[in-house]
Amino acid sequence: MYFDKKIIVPKIHKWLKTNGHLAVLFMAWLPGESEIATKSEELVLKYNPDWSGAHWKRNPVVEPDWATGFFSLANAVAFDVPVRFTRETWHGRIKSCRGIGASSLSETEIANWEKEHTEFLKSVPEQFDILHYVTILDLRKKE
Repeated sequence: MYFDKKIIVPKIHKWLKTNGHLAVLFMAWLPGESEIATKSEELVLKYNPDWSGAHWKRNPVVEPDWATGFFSLANAVAFDVPVRFTRETWHGRIKSCRGIGASSLSETEIANWEKEHTEFLKSVPEQFDILHYVTILDLRKKE
């Protein structure tokens, strides 16, 4: 999702052997299924209301548009998995998301978000699980 697919997909196709496979893993937390993730997302949106990663939900696993002409969907699997975090690791995970750390927020906005998020995390257990949705695509090279 973070690569220019018009550049990288033809290169990967070229690099693979005949009948080669490309595995693509996608993993995202499910904010609607965790109070901690919901509150964290609300704080991200407070500082970055245009964040495109908000309100993520499970999506059907289908062949991606960018694969057309280069790959066909050989196999796909999707499942939920609880991922264990501490307050510190969850804070770091959220800070590194596109909504905060990789965005155009100012240093002051990031510092203000960080203060609020750290304060919120004091109210949750030291360790907790956040449900994630995982998809794995097995794409076969077209000849």
